[in-house]
Amino acid sequence: MKRQSFLALWVVVAILVSACAPAPQGGNAPDEFTVTPLDQFPDELGSGFPVANLVQEGSPDIGDTAPNFAFFLADGRGADLASLRGRPVVLNFWATWCGPCRAEMPDLVALHESDPELVVLEVNVGEELPAVEAFAAEFGMNMTVVLDQEDLIRRAYAVRNMPTTVFIRADGTIGARWSGFLAGEQLSGFVEQIKTQ
Repeated sequence: MKRQSFLALWVVVAILVSACAPAPQGGNAPDEFTVTPLDQFPDELGSGFPVANLVQEGSPDIGDTAPNFAFFLADGRGADLASLRGRPVVLNFWATWCGPCRAEMPDLVALHESDPELVVLEVNVGEELPAVEAFAAEFGMNMTVVLDQEDLIRRAYAVRNMPTTVFIRADGTIGARWSGFLAGEQLSGFVEQIKTQ
C-alpha cells in the first residue's frame, strides 16, 4: 500500500512540474501570413482584433531585444513586432476584469491618438473576443488590440500582474517596464525615455 501511495505521489509531482514548465512556442505565423503595415489594417475598433502567435524567443529584460511575435487577421494580413522597428512601441498587457487596466485605458487611448509615430499595442491576455470587443467599444480603442488567448506573449514577456506595460525602443530593445497602474505624466515620461534613448 505504501508503494502505491509513493507512486501516486510521484505521478502528482510529475504532473505539477509539467504544468509549470514553459509553454511551447506558438511557432511561425501561418503560411498565408504576409506582413502588412498597421495603417493598412482594417479601419475599425481594435484594428480587427488580430490573434497573437509567438514567433521567436527573446528576453523580457531591460536592454535586451524584445521577444518577437506575430499578430494576424483571419484574411492573412498581419504584422510582427520586428516589422515595427524604427518606431517606439508601447506594449500594454491587460484584461477586462482588471480594475487598474480600466482606470489607465483612457490615457493609453489618448496616447495612441496624439502620437502617430508611436505604436501602442494593447495585448489582451486570455479572454474571448466578445468580452474584449465590449471593453474596446466602451473605451474607443482604435489602436491594435492583440488577442493573446493562449498566453504566449504574456509568458514570453514574463508578465505576472496586470496591467503591465513594456516600453520598446525604436531599435527593438526594451527600454523600460512597469507593473501596475500607469497613466498621466508617468506614462508620458516613459514614452519620452524610449524616444530619446
